[in-house]
Amino acid sequence: MKFKVNYILWFVVAVLVIGGIALVSLSRQNMVIPTGATKAQAKEFEEKYKELTPLKYELWKESAHGQNGVTCINCHGTEGFKEGDLAYANFSKVDPETCGSCHEKEYEGWKETRHVKAVDFSQKNVRFKLLDAYPAMQNQGCDACHTKVAETCTSCHQGHTTALPKPEEAAHEGEVVTDNITNGCENCHMGPDHPQREAYESSVHHQVAQATGEPTCVTCHTDPENNHYIIQLKGEHEEEGREKLWNNCLQCHTEEYVEDARRNVNAIKKESNRIVAEAKKIIVGLYEDGILEPSPGSLLDENGVPMLNAKGTSYSHVSHIENLMFELFKYAQATTIKGAQHFAPDYAHWHGLADLWNKYLAIKREAERLRMEAGLEAETGVAIEEYPMHKYEKETGNELQTLSNK
Repeated sequence: MKFKVNYILWFVVAVLVIGGIALVSLSRQNMVIPTGATKAQAKEFEEKYKELTPLKYELWKESAHGQNGVTCINCHGTEGFKEGDLAYANFSKVDPETCGSCHEKEYEGWKETRHVKAVDFSQKNVRFKLLDAYPAMQNQGCDACHTKVAETCTSCHQGHTTALPKPEEAAHEGEVVTDNITNGCENCHMGPDHPQREAYESSVHHQVAQATGEPTCVTCHTDPENNHYIIQLKGEHEEEGREKLWNNCLQCHTEEYVEDARRNVNAIKKESNRIVAEAKKIIVGLYEDGILEPSPGSLLDENGVPMLNAKGTSYSHVSHIENLMFELFKYAQATTIKGAQHFAPDYAHWHGLADLWNKYLAIKREAERLRMEAGLEAETGVAIEEYPMHKYEKETGNELQTLSNK
């Protein structure tokens, strides 16, 4: 009897081993090899980077790609990486066109978004050019978002796992998701200059999404026919975009409710613009009266006056009052408007409007002080001692030359 039991056990083990070998063999036979490549090349690439990046290898192996025979070389090519390709700032190892060869609809939607212009947004302004002398911050503080979102799908999607950035409650049957309510948008859309994440997470929308899985960023901000097409609310697509956003709102709210909400948001935006314009007028008056000299951290308009806008003004290499102006429109005004647009009372009011007024009053008081100092200097001939501006180690003073020539 004992012999019979052992025989059965060994038989089961043999079946499992043979079956396992067969499954491995089958998976290798089902490898999706790109045109012009071989299974040997796919295996060689896999083994090399399994040693170099073992966790990424495991993530890929368990992903939908790995389970369905999509190999490393389908995305990365057969050449392998050069040393420079492995550096922190090199994000473009797999470009969107490569992903689009399989995910055509998603790629076509992404191409219509403002994300494709993200490099221009970040690099064609004063702040980026001043950081020419501080390249580590360019890499980690600017390009880490802007270059990545413009040149690779892994800005929103994880690189080696195919789990989708969406909440479990909103997943379809069998769909592998990350349980991310903000759909990966929070990686970039956060912070004092565009606090969409913070505003959304303090809104009723977020409370509902925690219970039901929606509305997420994708629910409101993308085309229902293609959730990789993010609705545009600026430029040539503005009118079309507002209509799409309106229709998305109407999925949950009545027309009367949405229209009333839009009136509130527009009124808040209009008033915040008015406060910012008043502050700008105060500073322009200082330039015109020769009390304030334009700083090297600002671009000049056609009248020789600093532009005092998002493209032409920095937080560094400027005077204190110009720095306050930057914080006024880039932080306080943005928070007021984004708080209102995301129906987050605390961000619209306390983080937004209250800080907008704080910065406006600080600009008003600083302008008064500068005028008083200018009067005292004219009366007594005694100038206020000015401390030298901190300079980045590699600063040349010519960082803005390419922008100034345009």
